[in-house]
Amino acid sequence: MVLEGLSVNLRCLQLNFFKALMVCAVLGMLSLGLGGCSVTGALKGAFSNTTPANTYDLVVDRSAIKRSSRLGTQLVVATPVAVKVLAGENILVKPSPNQVNYYGGAVWGDRLPKLLQARIVDAVRETGRFRAVSDGSDRIKGDVTLSTTIEAFQIEVQGERAAAHIICHAKLIHVESGKVYASRRFTEQMPASNREVEAGVEALNRAMNAMLVDMTRWIVRRGRLRLGG
Repeated sequence: MVLEGLSVNLRCLQLNFFKALMVCAVLGMLSLGLGGCSVTGALKGAFSNTTPANTYDLVVDRSAIKRSSRLGTQLVVATPVAVKVLAGENILVKPSPNQVNYYGGAVWGDRLPKLLQARIVDAVRETGRFRAVSDGSDRIKGDVTLSTTIEAFQIEVQGERAAAHIICHAKLIHVESGKVYASRRFTEQMPASNREVEAGVEALNRAMNAMLVDMTRWIVRRGRLRLGG
């Protein structure tokens, strides 16, 4: 009986020993995977609340777009080209010509080139000038391609003053020949009421809409001259 009791106790000790080893191994792997952070800290971090960024949009002022008689032409608006600082979702702020910053806790609803492409499509469609206006995703074969480059789309700050500044270079390309038959550089500046993000986005919207008014008039005029609609 004594030997049986010792055997049972020994098995219990072995089981507890192996359990302890397994616990230590798991804790060791957690500590390595978390880069030295404590398990308690990791759990707190996993369930901690983070403040999401406010999302802003660009909105076309349709009432400012002049309607025109329809052509039989189909226009494809290519995705605008932009350098890295203008190609993402961050809202660019320039305290000086050589300095790049972004509004904290604020982003565009999409990458800026895709967002501006969508608004150009909206504005050109509003003219009623073309039989079809596409961003290229629906495989519509265009007669003309509008190719654009975003050179500036930012809030520029000088002291307490801030202003929206947009520069966009546009080209109209005759698809069949592959030739650029018209090009123009559009520049707009609009003052912001203050340096805060809401005022900056509002100023950028006003500047964009002023640019779109000029751009759509130019597209309508050049389309008629080139394609004889």
